[in-house]
Amino acid sequence: MPAQAQSTATPTPPVREVSSTVLALDPSRGSGVYPVYASSDLQAGSAADRLALVVVHGRLRNASDYFITGTQLAGTAGAKAAGGGSTATVVVAPQFLNQVDVTAHNLTDRYLRWSRDWEAGMPAQGPSPASSYDVLDDLVDKLSSTAAFPELGRIVFIGHGGGAQMLARYAAVTRLRSSRTVSFIIANSGTYLYLTATRPVAAAVPCADVNTWKYGLRDPPRYVGALDEIAKNFAARDITLLLGGGDVKRSGVLDQSCAADAQGRNRLERGQYFLEALTAGNLAPLLRHAIVRGVGHNEREMLFSREARDAIFAAPR
Repeated sequence: MPAQAQSTATPTPPVREVSSTVLALDPSRGSGVYPVYASSDLQAGSAADRLALVVVHGRLRNASDYFITGTQLAGTAGAKAAGGGSTATVVVAPQFLNQVDVTAHNLTDRYLRWSRDWEAGMPAQGPSPASSYDVLDDLVDKLSSTAAFPELGRIVFIGHGGGAQMLARYAAVTRLRSSRTVSFIIANSGTYLYLTATRPVAAAVPCADVNTWKYGLRDPPRYVGALDEIAKNFAARDITLLLGGGDVKRSGVLDQSCAADAQGRNRLERGQYFLEALTAGNLAPLLRHAIVRGVGHNEREMLFSREARDAIFAAPR
């Protein structure tokens, strides 16, 4: 990751809890296991589940909290199978660990772990150099299994803050091939992956990283395939971009590197500029977007807003 991007990332303490449920990464993607919270057994599957919500945590890696958010979201939709009983929505919250988490919880070397750069799809530190995006692909493959989830028709990725940053890039570069409809809900991302070299804000000082991954397409991680395919694939994605109307602070963990500030001065401004760039270039014709009025950088207020719930449970296009 670019040095300037690294300098803005505030170290976080070890995560409070690591899920006791782990899934093995498909060997075609690398070796290792990753923790996950899930309302259904992803190996055995469920004939009742028709919708999957994959909720991606932020930089604190507190996947258990995001799992609770996901189950509550499913409940607000009244997502019950015909005749009552089992829920028709499977909720999944993967957990991306840093090395500090593995050390603090005395986990074995088989656990995939990163150096605070899982948001950007970078290779793991061990036990294999699998990308964090490989983990998301692996989840899609498991949920797309007709043997395990025969009735499942749609997979919805949901992210706020750090999770939104991960999904904003994953949606552009993923190589997934699923028989299910895959949608992305991206809320209050701190920065975005620009597909062109043009930026909305002129840099006050020379900025070498403005077009370097994770801000642009120069020097991407090994997961990223042919660059000339990215714009076409991104245009076909079902994406909803949600912006908090009050998310305007330049404090806390907001990336304030020159590459980030070339996208705008705060999350709201950066999101609005990114929307303008996508519209001007006709880069995302299926994109939905909404501003959630009066809400700042607050995960629950954003994800439980009418705008978010409408997008999560909407019919795909």
